[in-house]
Amino acid sequence: MCSQWANGWKATSEGRRRLTRVAFDFPQDLLGKSSLSMAVIPGGDELIVKAGSRVRILARDMSSGTSFEVPSGYGDFAASEQFLYMATGDRLCCLTHAGAEVASYEDQEKRIFGPVLGPDGLLFCVLSDEFDYESDEIIALDAQTLQPRHRFGLSLLECACGVTVVGDEVFVCDYGNDRIQVFSLAGEHRRSMTSSPRRPIELCFVDDRLYVLRRRGSGRRRGGRI
Repeated sequence: MCSQWANGWKATSEGRRRLTRVAFDFPQDLLGKSSLSMAVIPGGDELIVKAGSRVRILARDMSSGTSFEVPSGYGDFAASEQFLYMATGDRLCCLTHAGAEVASYEDQEKRIFGPVLGPDGLLFCVLSDEFDYESDEIIALDAQTLQPRHRFGLSLLECACGVTVVGDEVFVCDYGNDRIQVFSLAGEHRRSMTSSPRRPIELCFVDDRLYVLRRRGSGRRRGGRI
């Protein structure tokens, strides 16, 4: 049985290993824009695109729907079926898909990066101290009210970067320690992935695969920024 499985795995490895380019009729007026970032609304029927200070919601056929302006300082963002979560400096905002603010969270000591939605109504973000690499940590917030639930990772993370949720676990790029740290949703440290690519900076989990973006060179980076 094991040998048959191994033979099948080898026979299909080429198809699993390669990324395939697909047709993507992206609006021409958005191509080449600086500070372009995107997020998919759960369900996969709509795409949210942020170009500078303008946010646009695109349908599956790339036709444009709702469009609104946000302060230019907003960077990382995530999307749910109801809300957008946008971070800027020490502030995180929860917005409707029409751009109206419904809740916010501020941290007076650390910068907020990389919001990512998890199960059980949780939203995870990196809290980054630009003067002390070893003070970075993760905060879990209520996804509707942005009220803090718990913090974790302090003393384990050094220059925390990308965050993603896989099942009931939170994966965090620990750039300073050249590894990926894995926590439970409640913040319990479960393991370290030291065999992962060196200097990991971003994570993405799609169709049962975990993708890791790493940085070449030895320079430092702060709070999700190269």
